Amino acid sequence: MMTVYRVIFTFYYSGGVANLMPYGDLLQAFILGVRYDAAVLAYINSLMTLLFVIFWFINSQKLFIKFVKSLKYYYTVFFGLILSLLCVDFGFYSYFQNHMNILMFGVFEDDTKALFSTIVENYPVFWAAVGFISIFVVIYLLTKYFAERKIIGYYLNKTKIYIKIIVSVCLIAVNFILARGSFGLFPLGVDNAEISTNAFINKVAINGIYTLQAAIEARSKEKDRDYIGQMGYSKNNMAQAFADFLNVDVSKIDKAEPEKSLWKKTKYNKALEETKPNVIFIVMESLGTDLMHYNSPTFNVLGEFKKHLDEDIVFYKFLPSNMGTIGSLESSITNIARLPLSQFLCQSKYAYNKYFYTGPMPYKRSGYETAFMYGGNSGWRNCTSYMPNVGFDKVIGEGSMPKEYERNQWGVFDEYLFDYILKFLDENDNRKFIYVMTTTNHPPYSLPSGYQKPYPLEISEQLDKDITGDRKLSNMRFATYQYSCQKVGEFLTKLKNSKYGDNTIVAITGDHNFWITFTYSLERKLDEMSVPFYLYVPKKLRANKKPDTSVVGSHTDILPTLYNVSLSNTPYWATGTDLLSDEAEKNIASNCLGSIMTKDNFVIYDFASNKEKYYKWNKEKPREIVPAQENAEHKNMVKHYKSSVAIAYYMLTNERGMIK
Repeated sequence: MMTVYRVIFTFYYSGGVANLMPYGDLLQAFILGVRYDAAVLAYINSLMTLLFVIFWFINSQKLFIKFVKSLKYYYTVFFGLILSLLCVDFGFYSYFQNHMNILMFGVFEDDTKALFSTIVENYPVFWAAVGFISIFVVIYLLTKYFAERKIIGYYLNKTKIYIKIIVSVCLIAVNFILARGSFGLFPLGVDNAEISTNAFINKVAINGIYTLQAAIEARSKEKDRDYIGQMGYSKNNMAQAFADFLNVDVSKIDKAEPEKSLWKKTKYNKALEETKPNVIFIVMESLGTDLMHYNSPTFNVLGEFKKHLDEDIVFYKFLPSNMGTIGSLESSITNIARLPLSQFLCQSKYAYNKYFYTGPMPYKRSGYETAFMYGGNSGWRNCTSYMPNVGFDKVIGEGSMPKEYERNQWGVFDEYLFDYILKFLDENDNRKFIYVMTTTNHPPYSLPSGYQKPYPLEISEQLDKDITGDRKLSNMRFATYQYSCQKVGEFLTKLKNSKYGDNTIVAITGDHNFWITFTYSLERKLDEMSVPFYLYVPKKLRANKKPDTSVVGSHTDILPTLYNVSLSNTPYWATGTDLLSDEAEKNIASNCLGSIMTKDNFVIYDFASNKEKYYKWNKEKPREIVPAQENAEHKNMVKHYKSSVAIAYYMLTNERGMIK
């Protein structure tokens, strides 16, 4: 039954036979998959195998029969649970393009009511419930049949003792070997699934039970993890981490207070001194870059946003900090890297500390009014408590917005949120730094009642081939993407034509790429994750030098870039780079998922195993990567990444970084 699941999974999510090459690797994946499945079943069987041997040796037919009859309850629960979890894994993959992982815990930490409402709208919950119940009923009937009619019928209470010993030893040995999954030095683990250069084939091999177990293990270790030590540094010598991060000799770092090395200051700028521009930083739900490449007159997903993308500054080789919304928000707000496999800061003990280096602080110290604005419930992910501690004067959610604003399960539709931003600018004469998170481009992919699609969304033959999964859901996905882009484009048009057009800077990015639509090969790692970074700077505030938008970046680079285009002669602390500066040419962009890139090279680092794989950009297909031999820059990239993780943990736990 688990193999049948693997077959269905493979052909449903592969996106076509061409995506299953090389076929030799696919066969190997299925063989390895049987080992994973057998290991899961062996773990379930281990207790029953031991009890079977014990009751057999007791030699009591009455006790043995009672034991055998009890098997139907045990196996109904565990086999039913396994098959149910695989069904959940199937749905999880449709959303996250991966097997069950640490994001599963988000079900209980997110807006659970909205999440379940989304599930009800997007999936046939009634039939799913019937299916889950049927699984347990079928398992019960099968185990009852085989246990009570077959095993009891073969019971022999006069079996010779040496045969019992041989059979028992063989049973236990086979169970142990299958549970271990390997004759090698190490047992079968999630890292053994790396058998192909085709990332999807690797996902075919592993099963969701293994990845869920790995997620639970990672979660349990979360509180005890020593990020500094794991990255190869010492708490007593953090100067080396800062030196590695900056790629300078350790003698240039203050050993007593190494964090001083990351203080910077924006240049004096007369225009900024006079204007003191408003700054609006918008994070768009699921604004992935990949879908933008399909934009055309007949498949117009960008709408009015395209005009602004063409007019202003946009970085496309850009990584989100995380593939979950709150993980990306925390990194872009705190000015430090997100810790891999860690609990989100806003829901951890660090949520209640105040730090001098967080994103809004330079604006706050410069007299700006700072606001965090969310289209949903402001209590989401503990934002009501967390956001004031990182420097926001106001935390505004849908509850503070007019009742007449139309809403879906997650909050007000984007057009109303953008309308509220403009009204908020009008509230007083204070210069404002506004950090905004939208909600509409999120399952259940609903649109306002009065919205009419202004542009066609005709699915081309090539796009149809690339889509995996449910076509109806994909069409809804495209429509909400178009809606969000159209409305943010209309917002920019209104802003530029208003009194704020000459004194307001706008940055727009996505929290993560969109999901549910495409399957990505390893070569397309950037497309799998990337989001754009759009920047509007009024003409009178722009530098004369044309920016190099081919440089790479990530969420931690947004605020340093904003500081330098909006604040004059202002000190700030950050681990990111101003992407409009000359330093950006050598920038190293990374995220907590272990993707690290420069203009020339790419590294995928596995935090759990402390292993890395090396790539370079494909000259013929500039957004794709190809395997490469390790070089000096690869080594420096890994060193930079490890030091950034160590520094992030150091800054969170170091009292000098906290505001008392």
